[in-house]
Amino acid sequence: MENISPNKIKIERQIVSKQYQHQVKWSDIKSIMQNTPFEDDDIISIGHDEGYYLENNSWDPHYYIYVNRMIEETDKEFEKRIESNAWHKENMRKRRYENYLKLKQEFENE
Repeated sequence: MENISPNKIKIERQIVSKQYQHQVKWSDIKSIMQNTPFEDDDIISIGHDEGYYLENNSWDPHYYIYVNRMIEETDKEFEKRIESNAWHKENMRKRRYENYLKLKQEFENE
């Protein structure tokens, strides 16, 4: 497993999620920008969802706008990621060793 740098990384976060019953207009975008100023690297997705209908789960057709931004992970997220990476590294090492013992036993008996 590769050695992962113990530095904070940037994570893509959705900072705006709006749905409309009408096509997205410039006035809708300006309204969003008043509450959440956009940055140069923000990723803006505007589209139409056809809707989905099922007996127990459905949603109406709608237009949407999503804005994503790369934001540095929090201290808690950083610690969780480092702990998770350490756990995975140790777990993979144990599995490799178990496989090694099985292969060793298989080929020593030939």
